[in-house]
Amino acid sequence: MLEKEISKLGLSEKEAKVYLASLELGPSPVQTISLKAKVNRATTYVVIDSLTEMGLMSTYDEGKKTYFAAEQPERFLDYLKSREAEAREKTRILEEKMPELKSLFAFKDKPIVKYYEGIEGLRSVQMDFIETLNSGETVYTFLPLDEFYESHLKDNVSDIRQKRMTKKIRMDIIYTSKRGRQIAYEKDERNTLKEFLYIDYKRYPFGGGMNIYGDKVFMIDYKGKTGGIVIENKTLANMLTVFFKLIWNSRDRK
Repeated sequence: MLEKEISKLGLSEKEAKVYLASLELGPSPVQTISLKAKVNRATTYVVIDSLTEMGLMSTYDEGKKTYFAAEQPERFLDYLKSREAEAREKTRILEEKMPELKSLFAFKDKPIVKYYEGIEGLRSVQMDFIETLNSGETVYTFLPLDEFYESHLKDNVSDIRQKRMTKKIRMDIIYTSKRGRQIAYEKDERNTLKEFLYIDYKRYPFGGGMNIYGDKVFMIDYKGKTGGIVIENKTLANMLTVFFKLIWNSRDRK
């Protein structure tokens, strides 16, 4: 019974057996302790080393023999108090560092960020739509139509568009234009598995584009050399998808 109670204080089953046997026997050779504790001799040596590190046992030589002895029970109480003080200090440090740990936990997986430049770079990302998504899935797109045309990207992705259509990957596009809603553009493109929502350029004059697909977000700057970055992060992609759908579905309430 005492053995089980002692085990609850932080000792293993074998440590409790050897410690109690040593208390009862007094200074003894390892063989005697091993027999009393009913723990094999080799393991008893290992356990004694562990208890010695805790300050609960000590060793001395007498003649050619080595004796092992349990320290007074008060040493066990001192050991537990020292562990309690150590636990309080560790708790204090953890509480102090908690804001930093939480900031690291903000993204379960750190985002993977890749940069692409020029028409070929943007083509690579559009090919990634096809490789990432399954048939029937959707790319959610914010498109500044005027900047898109000025970049001449449209003239360089017709082959990729065909591959996207073959795989039946859809595109929902929220777009804007200084020229207002482009009905002809919508009609021409609707046969390519695209749906559109126009928003007023005067109220929402965004000049950069964005594609959200799978766990990835592609942000595009159509000006200058034309380039963009792909951020792969599920949390960010999910958040922006919800944001897109909030705008997209608002047209149903008009």
